Amino acid sequence: MKPKVLIVENSWTMRETLRLLLSGDFDCSVAADGEAGLAQALGQPPDLLLSDVNMDGMDGYELLRRCRLEPTLRHLPVIFVSGFAPRSDADPSLPLPDAYLVKPVKPAVLIAEIHALLRQGQAPVASVAQAHTKG
Repeated sequence: MKPKVLIVENSWTMRETLRLLLSGDFDCSVAADGEAGLAQALGQPPDLLLSDVNMDGMDGYELLRRCRLEPTLRHLPVIFVSGFAPRSDADPSLPLPDAYLVKPVKPAVLIAEIHALLRQGQAPVASVAQAHTKG
C-alpha cells in the first residue's frame, strides 16, 4: 500500500502538478487551503503533509501549529514547499516543518525528501518486536 500524502496548496495548477508528480509513489489527496487541509488531516490522517506556506486564511505555519496541537497529528511529518525562502524574522515559538523546500523544486529531490521523512518515522519491525519482548 502506498503512503498517504496530503497536499495543501492554494494554487490549483501547483496542487495538481504535485499530485500528478507524486501519484506514482504515493496515494495523494489535496486541499485548497489550510482550513480544508486540517479538516481532511483530522478526518483521515495522512502519513505526510506537504504544504505551501503563503495561503489566504490559515497559512502553512498556522496549519503546522494546529497539527502539532492535535494528538493524532502531533508526529505527522510536514514539508513546506514555498516560492519564498524561510523567513529569518519568523516567530521562534512557531513549530518548524521537518523540511522546507523552495520552488521550483526538482521532482527527484522532493520525492527523495518525502521517502526519507517517511523512513525516519518507521521503526524497523525487529526493533518493535524486541521492545515488546524486553521487560
